[in-house]
Amino acid sequence: MRTIQTLEEALARVEDLFQKCDERDESLLAYMRQLAAENEQLKRSVHKLRASKGIKGTTTSSMHSKLTDALRE
Repeated sequence: MRTIQTLEEALARVEDLFQKCDERDESLLAYMRQLAAENEQLKRSVHKLRASKGIKGTTTSSMHSKLTDALRE
């Protein structure tokens, strides 16, 4: 069995299972879509936080260098 890479692949597999058992659960499909959307939002938030942390880290090291230089004088 292949690894599921996308929401579309997961939904297709669930659709196949629904057809095999001759039933359908729309709330399950909606929940899967909701989780996928939430996951994408969290990924964007993490990316944004990591990017801002990198910028702050550069500023902090710059300030540290200036302080070190000032103390040497």
